[in-house]
Amino acid sequence: MTEEGEPVSIVMFDETADFKLKAAYRAYSQFFNEVDRTEERLRLNELISQLLNEEISFSHFYREINHYRENLGRGLGFKRTRIKGQRKRAYRRDQQEKDRIKRHKR
Repeated sequence: MTEEGEPVSIVMFDETADFKLKAAYRAYSQFFNEVDRTEERLRLNELISQLLNEEISFSHFYREINHYRENLGRGLGFKRTRIKGQRKRAYRRDQQEKDRIKRHKR
C-alpha cells in the first residue's frame, strides 16, 4: 500500500465514446476530490479500475459510490424526478388566464 505521507493520485484512462463510462468516471472524480481519507481514495481507485477492466457492473459501481454519497451527507442516492406534463390547450388556457389577471391588476 502507500505510506502516510504519500498522496493518492486519481486514476486516468484513455478517452472513449462510451457515455456510461464517462458518467461513471465523472462521479468517481467528483467523490475522489471530496473524500479526504487515504483508505477511501484507495477504495475509489479500486472501484474505477475494476469498472474499466469490466470486472464489475455499472450497478455494482454506483451501489458502492452511493455509500460515499451517504457519508458526505448528500442524500440517499441517484433518484429519478417526475415530470408533470400538460396538454397544449390546457397550457394556453392557463397562460391566457394569467395574462388576463395580470392585465387587470394594474
